[in-house]
Amino acid sequence: MAKPSVSMPTNSAAAEAGHTADGPGTILANGKLSRGLDMGVDSSGQRRDWLIPGDGFLRMAYPPGQSWGAVFVTVGKPAPPGARHGRDMSAYSTLRLEMKGEKGGEQVEIGIKDQNQGDDGMEAKEALTLTSEWRSLEIPLRRFTGADLRQTYVLVEFVFDAGPQTVYVRRVEYVPTR
Repeated sequence: MAKPSVSMPTNSAAAEAGHTADGPGTILANGKLSRGLDMGVDSSGQRRDWLIPGDGFLRMAYPPGQSWGAVFVTVGKPAPPGARHGRDMSAYSTLRLEMKGEKGGEQVEIGIKDQNQGDDGMEAKEALTLTSEWRSLEIPLRRFTGADLRQTYVLVEFVFDAGPQTVYVRRVEYVPTR
């Protein structure tokens, strides 16, 4: 069964994450969302309690007993297909993330979606293996085949399907084409 990557509900931890006023390509800085964005969390068992704001970062403690889980950042509030609004990210070439794992060796998939892509988990994703140290990781946007960058709706998603693990993110930004 395909795992959905976006679900309507958000949780209070996402709302408490606050907002930052960084540059136009900044999605998350010091664990805070840029204005106009929202965040959601879900899992196969509809667990929505595993995204925890920290001091300058977000902690994703993916729980046991789930076949999939996702944390996602959307343009505006999460909405069903047909009611979504995208953002033009076509002037950017790279998605840069600052992340780490709690122990090292944690695996997470990173994805993006346009406003017309369904919630079936079929969007292109890039698998990352994390270390226990903060690292800046770059993913060329061309790897997210099928997403129309002129209508980007899910600006970043963190998708889990391995066993329970904890990962941290403190910054997500789109890097302009040079």
